[in-house]
Amino acid sequence: MPHEPDLPALVAARICHDLISPLGAIGNGVELLEMANSTGGPELELVRESVQQAQARIRLFRIAFGSVRADQTIGADELQGILRDYCAQLRFDLDWTPAPSQPKPLVKLGLLALLCLECALPYGGHAVCAFSDTGLHITARAEKPKLDSALWTPIADGGPWPDGLRAAHVQFPLLAQEAAAQGLTLAVTVRADGVDLQITAD
Repeated sequence: MPHEPDLPALVAARICHDLISPLGAIGNGVELLEMANSTGGPELELVRESVQQAQARIRLFRIAFGSVRADQTIGADELQGILRDYCAQLRFDLDWTPAPSQPKPLVKLGLLALLCLECALPYGGHAVCAFSDTGLHITARAEKPKLDSALWTPIADGGPWPDGLRAAHVQFPLLAQEAAAQGLTLAVTVRADGVDLQITAD
C-alpha cells in the first residue's frame, strides 16, 4: 500500500513557497525607494516593517505547517534567523538557542508549540525551549497567562477539540497530531502562572 501524501501540509508548503518570492520583491522595491528618496518617510517605513513581518511568519509557517522528512535537519544559522525575525513580533521573551544541527521534525514541533504560546502569553512573559537527545521541554511563565482549557486540555488528555475551532488555533490539534505521528509522547502541565510542555520518545 503506497503512503498517502500529507495534502494539508503540502498545500501549506505550496502557499508559503509561492508567497515568499513576491514578498521579497516588494522588500527589494522598498529598499530601492528608500535609496532614491533619502528622506524616506513613515509610509515607506510601515511598508518595510509589514513586509519583514510577513516574511518572518511565512518562513516559520513553512516549517511548522509544511511537510518535513524524518531525515531532514536544520542548521543553527537558518533557525536562528527565523526565530530572530519572528520573535521581534512577539510580546514575550523567548530563550531558544539552536544547536548546530537539529532534526527538522522536532523543530517543527517546537515551532508549533511556539505558536500555541502566542495564545497563552498575550500580555508578555518568558518562554524557554530546550532540546535534548530524547525530545524537547518548553516552559512558559507570565503574570497574566491566558490558558484556554478548551485548547490545552485536549493536548494533555487526548479529549475532543471544541466545535467551531478557529483557524487561529489550528496549531493546537496540529501539535498533538504531529507528536503522535512522530511516535512521541506529549505531556502538558497547566499552571497558574503558565504552562509546561514535555515532548519525549515513548
